[in-house]
Amino acid sequence: MRNRRIMLVLFGLACLITCPGWAQTANDKYLDLSRKDLRKEKQSIVDRSMGLDAADKSQFWAIYADYQTALDAIWDQRITNINKYAENFDKMTDEIANQLAVKMMDLEGQRSALRNKYYQLYKQKMGSRIAARFLQVEYSLACLIDLQLAAEIPILQ
Repeated sequence: MRNRRIMLVLFGLACLITCPGWAQTANDKYLDLSRKDLRKEKQSIVDRSMGLDAADKSQFWAIYADYQTALDAIWDQRITNINKYAENFDKMTDEIANQLAVKMMDLEGQRSALRNKYYQLYKQKMGSRIAARFLQVEYSLACLIDLQLAAEIPILQ
């Protein structure tokens, strides 16, 4: 049951991220509410997966809030890149394809650097085991979302 709910949440997140046509025409207020709901679900998954006691939770979430803000900024860029891909899909040029690919690789590097930065911060403040658990949980969620994205975005012809 827990895995089913996690997959449902991740599918919803991936749909929100990968539906540029819908996202562009939807009411911005509704989109913001949907993102907040999905973020809350992700937070619940992270909370359960981390399994921290009350004393550690406070410190963990104070750090995590900054991490999530930085991650959201990367996702905003990623959504913009996906939208550009969708807008140019039928009229793709080598130049645009290159711009999109370079941006995608840059954003992957940013995500990796962000996880590394916060791994180091958690290790310093809370120890290596909690830091490694954070990294494992975040990396696993990112892989699941990326897999769903890859399944939804058509391959360039």
